[in-house]
Amino acid sequence: MNLSIKEKTFGAVFGYAIGDALGIGTEFMTKKEIKVKYPQQLTNYSQIIRDAHRSLWKRGEYSNDTELVKMLMESICEMNGFDHMDYAKRLREWFLSDPIDLVANMRWVLSQPDYTENPFGVAERTWKSMNAAENPSDALGKSLFIGLWNSNLKANAINVCRLTHSQKRCQTVSEIIATMANSIMWQDKEASFDDLVRIAKDNDPEIIRYLEIARHGTLADFSLDHEATYWYVRKAMGAALWALWHTQSPDEALVEVVNQGGDADTNAALATGLCALKHGYSAIGKEYIEGLLDRENLERIASRFSDTISTKFI
Repeated sequence: MNLSIKEKTFGAVFGYAIGDALGIGTEFMTKKEIKVKYPQQLTNYSQIIRDAHRSLWKRGEYSNDTELVKMLMESICEMNGFDHMDYAKRLREWFLSDPIDLVANMRWVLSQPDYTENPFGVAERTWKSMNAAENPSDALGKSLFIGLWNSNLKANAINVCRLTHSQKRCQTVSEIIATMANSIMWQDKEASFDDLVRIAKDNDPEIIRYLEIARHGTLADFSLDHEATYWYVRKAMGAALWALWHTQSPDEALVEVVNQGGDADTNAALATGLCALKHGYSAIGKEYIEGLLDRENLERIASRFSDTISTKFI
């Protein structure tokens, strides 16, 4: 399937935003709760219930996950490449605008007054101060779009993660997602399972188990709705790769992941974005695109990013 750069880029951008927007409908829910709230599964923005959490957004509106990748694409276009200091400045300015529903890790990092001077150091200092078990999965979406930029892949994947998430495990997963995205974008094929395992083995062998589940197991094996672990980066990676390997379309990936609950918007954004990169923008259901709020702005950013990529690498 030899899709155009534009078809792939638009697929990734809109697939990501759609997964984010629909995933809000089941975010932080268990599968049991989802069955009560959505007996026939959540498949459309119009179904999203209006409880205290979900009332923060309009139906069809995406969350901070998509804002982060929009800023990344705009930074790459402006700088004609990934400049981590420029992106750090954008992140800090965005934080000062007081975005809603920002996770503790991101809020703590970006709130530090010296962040723009030493973002890597601040992120590491903050991580140690938090004394948490694992960085949350909200960093992974950036690695998908870093993968579309066909230069300095490994360094860029690690550095885009290090800006907010200093843990080695998170950086390794970021490299795995970027590697898969880059292979689909530029080689028209998925990166090999062995190549992904090699990245994990060289950096954090514990990730191999999640790769094996994604390849040979079921989506339920990840227990995405487990309250104590739903935000694990390894789970978000695993769900996205499972969707890539076991579903036939972005829409199928979207519905499967959204209805697992847990950190559903982050998981579904990554899974749907990756699958839509593979299958293309035209493979996304029109109802998901037409129901997405702010789609004109997304079209503008996706078009500019696509043009920048094409000018640079073709």
